[in-house]
Amino acid sequence: MVLTAYHKGQLQSCADDLTTVYPAKIAAFIKKMLAEKYLTPHHITELVREAAISSEDLMPWADFDHSAYDSYGRKLLFYGGHFEVMVMSWRPGDFSAIHDHGATQWGAVQSFGAAKHYSYQLSHCQLHSPVAAHYSPGMVHPVDHDLIHQMGNDSQQPFLSLHVYGCCKTMPSITGNARVFDLLEGSIQYTDGGVFFCLPEDKINKRLYGIKGDMATTLMQHRLMGKRLRHALKEVRSFTMTQKLKRLKTRLEIMKERL
Repeated sequence: MVLTAYHKGQLQSCADDLTTVYPAKIAAFIKKMLAEKYLTPHHITELVREAAISSEDLMPWADFDHSAYDSYGRKLLFYGGHFEVMVMSWRPGDFSAIHDHGATQWGAVQSFGAAKHYSYQLSHCQLHSPVAAHYSPGMVHPVDHDLIHQMGNDSQQPFLSLHVYGCCKTMPSITGNARVFDLLEGSIQYTDGGVFFCLPEDKINKRLYGIKGDMATTLMQHRLMGKRLRHALKEVRSFTMTQKLKRLKTRLEIMKERL
């Protein structure tokens, strides 16, 4: 999904009666957001909690039938100039790649399932020290500009999550040009779309090479990428992905020998 494809229609809806377009709790939350511009991660986290939006409210934006090539489903619910509200859909086994959030200065994520969640430190071109801060259903976590993280669903049940990202000025895409950290390729990939494993070339704006991960981070990412590749290859055969999976298996075998 390219967010800019939705901007015109979403901005036009600002002039409409939001309650004719959105469930009451979502409409009330959007009205509050349109009136606020200078927020903090703590403040927006509290606003999301107070909104008491339910998973049922978000079902019109669910995308559990997303392609196996996508690491999760994603839909833009509302664009307000200085903020975006998005809905993510997580099937069993779905995991985002490690990523940040572009120009986001403040934000919050609410999961309606027991999502796995890890944050990472980036120092001297190396990702390290994964910190687990998992979600219980309904939990809200703040997002700031420096957050590099990853979330996913290792349960047997699908669930949705609500994502709000904002900054202090109007931008065409708050989360555009987000960084995705690919430890197999050793690169940072910049994308305007989903922060997926194994991004296709037409979704990568540019690359910077030289990124590495510590042993724990690298092993975890290689295993998650392998699961995504095997799942995708069941849906559509791809020479590129088959070769990437072979390369990944070789890398994992070498790493295991070093343990």
